[in-house]
Amino acid sequence: MLIWQAIVMCVVSGLLLTGISLKLMQMLQLSSYRAGGIFAWLKRTKFDYAVRYFALAFFCFTSMFVYVMCFGKLEWYSLIGYLFFVILCLYFISSVRNEAKKTPLKFTKRIVRLLVVDFILNSGMAFVLIWLLKDTTLIYSLLGISPLLCLITLLLAHYILLPIEKLIGRSFVVKASKKLNKSSPIVIGITGSYGKTTAKNVLSRFLMTKYKVFASPGSYNTPMGLSKCINEEYKGEQVFIAEMGARYPGDITYLKKVFKPQYAVLTAIGNQHLETFKTKENIIKEKTAILDGVKFAVANGDCADVVDNVNGRAVLCGKVGDATYSDVKTSLLGTDFVLTIGENKVDIHTRLVGDHVPVTIAMCALMAYKLGVDLDDIKETAEKLPFVEHRLEVLNSGDIIILDDSYNSNPTGADNALRILDTYEGKKIVITPGFVELGADAEKCLKELGQKITSVCDYAFLLGPNAETIKSGMGDYEKVFIVGSLNEAMECLKEIEPPMAVLFENDLPDNY
Repeated sequence: MLIWQAIVMCVVSGLLLTGISLKLMQMLQLSSYRAGGIFAWLKRTKFDYAVRYFALAFFCFTSMFVYVMCFGKLEWYSLIGYLFFVILCLYFISSVRNEAKKTPLKFTKRIVRLLVVDFILNSGMAFVLIWLLKDTTLIYSLLGISPLLCLITLLLAHYILLPIEKLIGRSFVVKASKKLNKSSPIVIGITGSYGKTTAKNVLSRFLMTKYKVFASPGSYNTPMGLSKCINEEYKGEQVFIAEMGARYPGDITYLKKVFKPQYAVLTAIGNQHLETFKTKENIIKEKTAILDGVKFAVANGDCADVVDNVNGRAVLCGKVGDATYSDVKTSLLGTDFVLTIGENKVDIHTRLVGDHVPVTIAMCALMAYKLGVDLDDIKETAEKLPFVEHRLEVLNSGDIIILDDSYNSNPTGADNALRILDTYEGKKIVITPGFVELGADAEKCLKELGQKITSVCDYAFLLGPNAETIKSGMGDYEKVFIVGSLNEAMECLKEIEPPMAVLFENDLPDNY
């Protein structure tokens, strides 16, 4: 084989093998660049993509081996057999690319660096096979099974780059920390197993009546995410509200070290991310760590795990505590209750819905009150609070009401949403894939979800890997349908006559 032929084949092979690795890169990115996330995804999806890679390797090997056995002695003709490898890899890449994706791979600078190193490794592997080996049959046989090595080359590229990525990430974090230190804003950290984004949005609105406020946008709640929004968007506002997420032990401790919150809000403690925390005790320890060393903290007094573990480090709010709510009335039209802080009472009305709304507003109101916001301003602002996108967001289009809770993924929130749906007098429908990252509690919680659905809904559409488990908890409930995708569920909805209310409960990202 001529040198230029070998080089072309090496480059093409490197490009193709890197191309079929894009799905694995997407999973790595969705797992916060933790290699274990890829294996967890493969396990959750019952190794569907592993089978696809095996199938690709099998067809590449078989077609190339048969061809070279027939025409291997003819110099030029043997090269034509390589086209089978090219065509099959391109078909694989095209089929994956055309799949519907909720969170497609983002070609960030980190991913570009990963692509380059992965391409170099794949091309190098192809060079070893094509140039150093002399037997055409052996070359084509090993090249045919090379798709099976894509995960290995990707992980190797990831670990080669990891020290560099840590340095780059550290530089972003240091830059953000210096920028915050220079402006010296009031920093408020918000964490919890759920309810963080809602609390952040409510608190920021209350504080805006007195301060210039910068709140971390969307669901940015990691060191890199918060550093990015500070470096690019923070303009020296008086208050910085940081949503702080945690999936592993030590996450909150590190976030506190970097962003140094003087005030804290603990929204709730549940079994969310039990898969990565391993035990409930680890979750409790991590979430309550935000309360250590701050000037003032508020916590959810309606959550038993919070009450039992704050140990005087936070002021409790809820049905009892320093900020309480009473006389609650809630429906799809909104929530009304009486808020009491100290000796002061005020009637609150908000369009936000759900059992979590009164305690969330109570916590945020007490924090804002502590920072000098008047209760009358809190009352007025509560009436204007916008829905938090995809978190029990009510969308009314006449005879069809959409209750969008697609960013929720915990049993407490789902129970809450179903109770709100139950206030509707027409047909009630739920579309859900269930929950994730509940560890040993998963099967129990999914079956309980099925039981609750049967007591509320007229129709249920289940999708994803948890569908059968949810259905197993529904007994002889007849109006349950397992669908292959959200689009299929939407098509089924067209056959149901309005009026109706449809609850979208959770919308899992692609790595579930």
